[in-house]
Amino acid sequence: MSGLRAWLLGLSPRERLLIGVAGALALIVLLWFGIIRPIGEGLDAARDRQLDAVTRLASVRGAVAAVEPLAKAGAPQIGGSLEAVVRERATAAGFALTSVAPQADNALAIGMASARPAALFAWIAELEAQGILVDQLQTTDNGDRTLSVALTLRARRG
Repeated sequence: MSGLRAWLLGLSPRERLLIGVAGALALIVLLWFGIIRPIGEGLDAARDRQLDAVTRLASVRGAVAAVEPLAKAGAPQIGGSLEAVVRERATAAGFALTSVAPQADNALAIGMASARPAALFAWIAELEAQGILVDQLQTTDNGDRTLSVALTLRARRG
């Protein structure tokens, strides 16, 4: 330390002023790039994360609000045995069922050799709206813009 002091005292007043200005500039640069800028970037990132979280929260609250009436209403009654209702609705939608096999726990496994995807998924959505839920779904592309379908359905419990 005494060597540095002796060196500074050996400089002319003009050189000492320049060294002081350079030191002050170096300190400002260090403060800016070492402290102020990283803190600002951290705050900006925190604001972005908070905005994303608020947006997701609003989305989830909207989804919950859309589902609450369905949960309060309970399961709709399907009006007959699951097999009879599914056969009737498949025929009405124009699907030919290749297999229908009742399963344990009020489930029904069905198969279709050929179904157009848009019509199939619209029919499934209609079934779900009426209280018949998809337990398992397996589709295979037939190569002619149709699907081969293996589907397990279950009546929703109220």
